Amino acid sequence: MSSVSELELDGTHDAGWLALVAQASEGRYFTQNQLYMAYARGRVRVTRYIARRGKLGLAMIVLGLSTWIYALAADLGVTLVLGIALTLAGVACVGSGVVTRREPAARERATHWLTHWHARQPFEHLLEGPALAHAGLEYRPERVEALIVVEREELVDLLLKNGAHRHLSALIVSESGYPQAFLPEVRRALDERADLPVILLHDATPCGTRMATRLSSSAVLPVSRRALTDAGLFPADVLQLEELAPAIPAGHTNQVPLDSLRYRTLVSGIRGVMRGAVSLCTAIGDSPGADPIDE
Repeated sequence: MSSVSELELDGTHDAGWLALVAQASEGRYFTQNQLYMAYARGRVRVTRYIARRGKLGLAMIVLGLSTWIYALAADLGVTLVLGIALTLAGVACVGSGVVTRREPAARERATHWLTHWHARQPFEHLLEGPALAHAGLEYRPERVEALIVVEREELVDLLLKNGAHRHLSALIVSESGYPQAFLPEVRRALDERADLPVILLHDATPCGTRMATRLSSSAVLPVSRRALTDAGLFPADVLQLEELAPAIPAGHTNQVPLDSLRYRTLVSGIRGVMRGAVSLCTAIGDSPGADPIDE
């Protein structure tokens, strides 16, 4: 097995990978999904192959040419026309039988490098799973302007550890009620403020897009009678976002985690929704440079 210092994948040496880590993290806490997206941009895999229809077309061309040659030699007009028609039909089949497949870069390569490097020199700011189960109210903002409900617990860590509760003046919890210490604060805020915006964040997945439906009958968060603002990522958004489109081809847009976006971009999009943008995608598109974040 190669040592970490010798490891090279896709022509990318350690220096290149570390540059990708810097790009994904921007000096903040980051996730494996963000690192993968930094790696995957511009590495869409394109393969072409001949489908069954194309192979049938090749056979028709061979048979048509053979018929054509025979008809010319035997001076058989009808057979000649048949050979020409068969050849042209074969050409049409071959043309439509070449299939181009576009797939995202293999995630395993980024995971492989990260595992090797992390074993020797762990990344201080890499999030490897929810770690705020016992967090106190240190992540409560000074003032509460919104409640942000996130689909996955790891996304709560990404937002809170990077200070999104301060950047957005928002209470941030997952739909499962994580971190548990926040639930009394969340329920109190909902009881006291009928006008408190409730913003949902989720992945561009079938499960993510059903988040609002689940919350309408949630026994954890009392938001069933609230107007919910769905600011999650949707499959239709992926190809419109310049951070995602170079890495995710059409046909693969329904399995994209929200944290494929950089933290700065994500916070800028949420802030735009809080200011009235109709969706996360629209808010990001309206401020492509991303709003400055006060540290």
